[in-house]
Amino acid sequence: MQGSTQPDGTRAELYVRSLLPDGHTQQQAAVIDRLQGLLDADVLSDITVQVIGRQIPSTPAEARTELGLFALNRVSVFQEWAKRNGCSLDPAFQVRSVNSEITGEQYRSLVFPIQLLAEYDGSKLRCVTPHTTDGETVTVTDRLTMLEGEEELALSSLERASAARPPAQSDLPAADTIDEDSDPPLPE
Repeated sequence: MQGSTQPDGTRAELYVRSLLPDGHTQQQAAVIDRLQGLLDADVLSDITVQVIGRQIPSTPAEARTELGLFALNRVSVFQEWAKRNGCSLDPAFQVRSVNSEITGEQYRSLVFPIQLLAEYDGSKLRCVTPHTTDGETVTVTDRLTMLEGEEELALSSLERASAARPPAQSDLPAADTIDEDSDPPLPE
């Protein structure tokens, strides 16, 4: 679902979790319809919908797919935006321990929210929703209502946080070049 190709327009990335019960998929469809309305009203210049699994590995070494590495990168950028704005992305993102039934090993994973909206103005990250500020949580639905009413939040944009597409498999570094000991910044 693409709008205009204006490089400096306000665009949105919607991350939706896959394999949800009908109630949630209907809610996600309603959000996509509202985003399309904002696109039609020229409030947004582009919309991208990214389907993501329930959870991703918490380190680049464990994220062996393009989408896993892309998602970890996005989470790091979202966390940086939240820190800059004194916001929290809790409870949207949660870190949990998972026991593998196959290997018997335990690992950490990052659970994605059911839906997350990231807004960009050119290459600047303007807003990530849901987020919590001063004990108040702004949901994706709340944020869409604000955008429909052309209401702005007093938040700082994060420079050079452009929404690059996941890299092609051939563009990824070899597994042995990834620093297996470094973790991306995860929700606290």
